[in-house]
Amino acid sequence: MRHFIILTSISVLLSNCNNSKFDKKANNDTTNIYPTISYLDIKLDSMGQLPSNPYILEFTNGKKRVVFCGVNHLTDNSDIENPMFAKIEQKFFAFKPEIAINEGGDISNKVYSSRKDALLKDGEIGLTKILSDSLKIKTVDGDPTVEFEFQELLKTYSKGEFLAYIVTERLMWGLKGQGISKTSEIEKKYEAFVQNYIIKEGGIALEKTEQSFSFFKSNYEQLLKRPFDISELEPTNPFEPNGEFQKIGRASKEIRDQFLIKTVDKLLNTHDKIFIVFGGWHLLTCKPGLEEVINRKRE
Repeated sequence: MRHFIILTSISVLLSNCNNSKFDKKANNDTTNIYPTISYLDIKLDSMGQLPSNPYILEFTNGKKRVVFCGVNHLTDNSDIENPMFAKIEQKFFAFKPEIAINEGGDISNKVYSSRKDALLKDGEIGLTKILSDSLKIKTVDGDPTVEFEFQELLKTYSKGEFLAYIVTERLMWGLKGQGISKTSEIEKKYEAFVQNYIIKEGGIALEKTEQSFSFFKSNYEQLLKRPFDISELEPTNPFEPNGEFQKIGRASKEIRDQFLIKTVDKLLNTHDKIFIVFGGWHLLTCKPGLEEVINRKRE
């Protein structure tokens, strides 16, 4: 990405080739930056949507093949009859992959009672797991650890700027969607989010004052020059060229893009057919890097 260069790439090492597990802690490889397309340059329609849903591209070099199903994430969890799911399933069984890469965390040990159960609980992520189980193949998380992503962002942004963005993107927009507007309820959700996600999972050390809701609000207002109002949140999409949240959003997504391409690169050393289900923005931005790794000469 041209607008925010991440100088740290990510090492994803195979800890055991038989179970295709990655050591996600070993991500300090700075030897390679994969080419990507800026989020400001990717091609979406006037509504910000992909050319199709799913948008599927295949990368091939001899026996090495990667199928990437880029999706528009659905906002209605009950929409399990959406045609997107049937198209992913059709492509999966036509391709018959050796391993699958999913978005959104490690699902390798998740068990679903049925296809419907998987879709209701986790949408396309659950579908990827239940399809993989049907062929007895492994799933690999294509996202870096939260701790790594946070540490990378904090190399450029202050804790206040970091919290203003992450809390808005990953908590406040969800609360708004749930219709939660009472300050007391927002603060309760905020406290749990900071303790469990930012501190425990993300490994970020925060002073007591930095953990407070007032600290978040003051940094939100200082960064954006507007009052915090959950009914009128600052957008966090990465496509607008101007805006502080947009800059941080592009940085966050580039960290994830580099990790995803690195994951594919490493897996191609041991597998010939890889199936990916991820947000479609990542397919559009990662395309040059995926073309590079599929064409690399391997032993």
